[in-house]
Amino acid sequence: MPSDKKTARRSGLNARHALSEEERKQKDAKITEKVIEAIRDRNVIGCYVSMKDEADTYGIIEWCLTHDKTVAVPRVEGRTLSFYEIHGFDDLKEGTFSVLEPFRGRLIEPEEIDFMIVPLSAFDEENNRTGYGKGYYDSILSRCAYKAGIAYDVQKCDRIISDPWDVPLDQVIYS
Repeated sequence: MPSDKKTARRSGLNARHALSEEERKQKDAKITEKVIEAIRDRNVIGCYVSMKDEADTYGIIEWCLTHDKTVAVPRVEGRTLSFYEIHGFDDLKEGTFSVLEPFRGRLIEPEEIDFMIVPLSAFDEENNRTGYGKGYYDSILSRCAYKAGIAYDVQKCDRIISDPWDVPLDQVIYS
């Protein structure tokens, strides 16, 4: 049964939150392994810095930093996101919505990013996603060459009713 974005978001967030710490750790390890395989031949990786019970990105970022990948993470600027290169986690500080954001580094345009890793609250079989409802990622996704969401399998729903301005992902990597 199709879900509107608000219903899908609530369902995905509740399902994600219900996972135990152990389940989350096991799923994060599998997701990290799958992402590493997908980005092995890519050079510039855009990646959110995970918080709370989101699919963990710390292992992905760490792998990229130790394998000579350019890592660009988002910072909220106005109603959009700007991505800045980081060389380590010490390039981050608490920013908007208490999310770790880069406070220094070279600006990287979304068009320069080979593989953008996107957070989501829910997704469907057609790679439609819901975020958190603020539209920050929606403001830049159409400019990205390749967009992949990462999530837990419990966040998947039958079908999300999208709006014309929603940009589907190229792939959702989940476990």
